[in-house]
Amino acid sequence: MVPYSNAGRSLIEFLVTLLIGLAPVACGLLVLALQVDRKQEETIAVTANEAIYAIDRVIESLHNSSTQALKLTGNPCDDILPELRKEVVKQPNVRSMAIEKDHRVFCSTLYGSTDYTIDEGSDVNERLRVAAGNRATPNSAILRYRKQTSPYAVVAVADLRVLQAELLGFQNAVVLSLQFGTQYIWATGHGDGSRVPNHAQNSLRLTSEQFGYTVHAGYPEGHTWRAMRQAMKSTLPSLLLVGIMTSAAGYWGLYRRAKGRQPQKHAS
Repeated sequence: MVPYSNAGRSLIEFLVTLLIGLAPVACGLLVLALQVDRKQEETIAVTANEAIYAIDRVIESLHNSSTQALKLTGNPCDDILPELRKEVVKQPNVRSMAIEKDHRVFCSTLYGSTDYTIDEGSDVNERLRVAAGNRATPNSAILRYRKQTSPYAVVAVADLRVLQAELLGFQNAVVLSLQFGTQYIWATGHGDGSRVPNHAQNSLRLTSEQFGYTVHAGYPEGHTWRAMRQAMKSTLPSLLLVGIMTSAAGYWGLYRRAKGRQPQKHAS
């Protein structure tokens, strides 16, 4: 029975030593996972806030141009059209402008003196709307900003590519999309939300306090695991080395020194 007893003791010693060595490796991997996850959350939060800042600036340019155009109201279109077109030229983000009275457009930088109605639809904060296009460019998506002081209102139009260019400017793996009511804009497209890019991991939503649209930010499926693998490539060898050294120290401390203290049998 002695050989079996020695074999069992050796197996227990091996398993205990293995567990001692694996403990720092497991703890290190857990800390690494938490660090990767926290880093991703921080990156998403920073990116989302920067996106709101960038998009707000674009919309502010539409707001400022509309505010200046409102000063022209109360005069015939032929008298104010040159100044209205100057406002468009001064602001690169503005593609066109129109002035309404009692919800009918009577002056436009595209058509001059005119008379037509813009579909009111559903605007975000009664000011912003994404549309598939307008009368001049029906196949070119736009962002409309409407500023009203009854009975007049100014509608400033920007190309969606201006907003998409801002989203493309973020050089990281965070996926961004903008929500205006039921419409979404992302770096390479726009739509009603049925085909928004995948940003399910560490997803975050922030709403612009100034204009009411929403920024969605997150990583695509699988990004966290890829980031973990990349981090493990540089960290795992060090963790394994620590585990081996811990195992050796544990084995020496628990067993070799104990065996050294065992009393020696003397022959009678």
